[in-house]
Amino acid sequence: MKKIALLAGGNSGEYEISLKTAANIQNQLDSTQFETYLIIIKQNNWFYTDATGERFYVNKDDFSLTIHGKPLLFDVAFIAIHGDPGENGKLQAYFEMLQIPYTGCDSFCSALTFNKYFCNMAVEKCGVPISPSLHFYKNDTILYDEVIDYCGLPCFVKPCNSGSSVGITKAHTHEELVTAIALAFENDHQVMVERFVPGRELTCGVATWQGKVKALAVTEVKSKKEYYDFEAKYTPGFLELVTPAEIDKNVEEKVKKYSETIYKKLGCKGVVRIDFILNPENEPVFLEINTIPGQTAMSIIPRQLAYNDISQPEFYANLLL
Repeated sequence: MKKIALLAGGNSGEYEISLKTAANIQNQLDSTQFETYLIIIKQNNWFYTDATGERFYVNKDDFSLTIHGKPLLFDVAFIAIHGDPGENGKLQAYFEMLQIPYTGCDSFCSALTFNKYFCNMAVEKCGVPISPSLHFYKNDTILYDEVIDYCGLPCFVKPCNSGSSVGITKAHTHEELVTAIALAFENDHQVMVERFVPGRELTCGVATWQGKVKALAVTEVKSKKEYYDFEAKYTPGFLELVTPAEIDKNVEEKVKKYSETIYKKLGCKGVVRIDFILNPENEPVFLEINTIPGQTAMSIIPRQLAYNDISQPEFYANLLL
């Protein structure tokens, strides 16, 4: 029986969502095949809590546990942490150095896709449309009028290395742009200002399934907020998810083609989710990649698996092979 370390928590605003993602995955893993240990990570505290409530801390030298005097090494690490350190390549690099197998994208792919600006540059090289943007470091001189000339108003201001829409603002005026950039720099030392693209929000899960890269489905995300922010993502009543999206067949095929192309060209592994805006010309425009998408019972990926008649136990077992 394989011993699985299921990593959850993390250091971002998605800590609680990660716990729910891990709980769903743990429920889906066949207990006759996998012996699963839930490892909570929060800053430097990495620990496992047994059924009695006793806590055991991970030895980071070799990623092991000692439980009542018995050493425990893991066969595979299942990373279910959204944001830092699960999506930005840090955990992946750690496991690569220890030569411990883990699920999902490797350290380079994770770091690249976590940075919104540099990910955009790579995706554009794949032939996928992106929205024009500008990139700034914290000590750069920013000429706000030139930013507006290039990106227009309204525009989006985003920390480059931040998950769950934290620190993202839609700026409508010069004053809002100044405030938005200052807020973004509170969350990261790099900021992207991106031209606003009106349209419908679409998202497509992609995974390696039965030896082939497969786009699972296209879901439309209908938010009651002005855009798909943290509150819209995680507050009941703010969001409607439509799977499959009610779009033209050729648009659906294009979104799936773009998604599979990005997955292959950027070297993604496991399951990812790729977000787009369908602009008024019916052209999908790339937004971002989620290399560890939410997988709670009500999340998009489980819905897309159900649409494809793929059972979650079979799917998650496949990720561990």
